[in-house]
Amino acid sequence: MLDIDTFIEQRAELANISCRTFIVTVFGDVVSQHGDWVWLGSLIEILQPLGYSERLVRTSVFRLVKEDWLEVKKVGRKSYYRLTNSANSHYLKAAKRIYSADTRLSENNWCILLPSFVEEPKLSLLKKQLNWLGFSAISAGAYAHPNFDQTSLDETIKELDLADSVVVFSANTIGDKSANVLKKLVDLKWEMPALQQRYSLFIETYNEIAELIRSGVSITDHQCLSLRVLMVHEYRRILLTDHELAEDMLPPDWKGHQANQLVESLYAKFSEPSCQYICSTLQSIDGPLAPPNKSFFKRFSN
Repeated sequence: MLDIDTFIEQRAELANISCRTFIVTVFGDVVSQHGDWVWLGSLIEILQPLGYSERLVRTSVFRLVKEDWLEVKKVGRKSYYRLTNSANSHYLKAAKRIYSADTRLSENNWCILLPSFVEEPKLSLLKKQLNWLGFSAISAGAYAHPNFDQTSLDETIKELDLADSVVVFSANTIGDKSANVLKKLVDLKWEMPALQQRYSLFIETYNEIAELIRSGVSITDHQCLSLRVLMVHEYRRILLTDHELAEDMLPPDWKGHQANQLVESLYAKFSEPSCQYICSTLQSIDGPLAPPNKSFFKRFSN
């Protein structure tokens, strides 16, 4: 029978999850829903079951502060951390996709962005931000998204002060032949077979946990928190390369649908026990972390 503690500890290594990036997921998935600040000791406690040492956690947090992902406040001898404003902006954009129900559109309304007058280093920052939003390079110097979030794109362009440096088009294909050629291009540029395989492996991995839960095996509140954040982290990494294509652009038997349903189902099972652990054990500046805010209960409901 699958051993939960072994699964949790080995998963971070098998999935090649760095401590630094996992901490960002902890803040996005957990801390953001229970207030802003969390004590470093609580972070160490969350990450210990995954095999991350106290020293590694401290080093990773220090680097995230240097990289403007986290800010620190010292109260006495204790250090507390929260997402910076820019990091929180990244989280909110990503959260719209991570915690949404799988509702594919019947057709694509393509957004094409040309960074015509963007110079380095802003070009590198723009490319990174576009990747977060689900854009891909469809040809040299052109970035495309099949069903873009206008608000998030506008916010990104404003944050980087590029309103006078980029050209944004709204476009659709004309005729069936053009649509078929576009689908071939999407398969190539978006690497759809590889994405399908990543979803399949994710489903296989977390179906083991779903089957264990169905069998009635007892899972502790702390284990539920570890499994919840692990699952969200791995799912998010796949979503960064899934560009919300309409149904007619997807391969047959698209595994993204099944993955979304699995995440939604397991997240619902992990939510209550993980929140019990969070509120009873983890510490913020003002004491125990607060109960989850209203937005937490809206995850996967849209």
